[in-house]
Amino acid sequence: MSGTFLTTWGSYGSGSGLFNFPTGVATDGSGAVYVADTDNNRVQKFDPNGTFRTAWGGISSPFGVATDASGHVYVSDYYAGRIDQFDANGSFLGAWGSYGSGDGQFINPRGLATDASGDVYVADHGNNRIQKFACPTGSGSTTTTTSASTTTTIVGDCSIVIDRGSGGIVCAFRPS
Repeated sequence: MSGTFLTTWGSYGSGSGLFNFPTGVATDGSGAVYVADTDNNRVQKFDPNGTFRTAWGGISSPFGVATDASGHVYVSDYYAGRIDQFDANGSFLGAWGSYGSGDGQFINPRGLATDASGDVYVADHGNNRIQKFACPTGSGSTTTTTSASTTTTIVGDCSIVIDRGSGGIVCAFRPS
């Protein structure tokens, strides 16, 4: 089994369509591609062929990115210890979390995923756990923890993927 190469885009830099340490990528229902461009402190949006569409900043260090069926874009803000919510064009809708180790707090959040219900899963890297949050309701709303799992240990970098068919969680990691 092998993947068939389709295309590539971007190179090192800070201009539109260029990257400096891209760490997260997600697609939405229309095929748009969102990239967490970490060291440029922004998220960039592309069409399915890699044509640059827009970018937005205001994020101290975006690491993970995920979308939901309602068109929201979630970004883990690594150094701020929070999750930011945007609309598909980059308008800020709200945020939740703070730096720490309690429920709803993060130490260097990284990977993000959403499930079919719109719930948001966060790979809380510094706390070695996955946290699950209820589907945010309405623009600008803040969510609270519905369950915080400390039974899953993550060592190193972690990315989360939700199997939309089975609802299962896949956490891929690279040991430190």
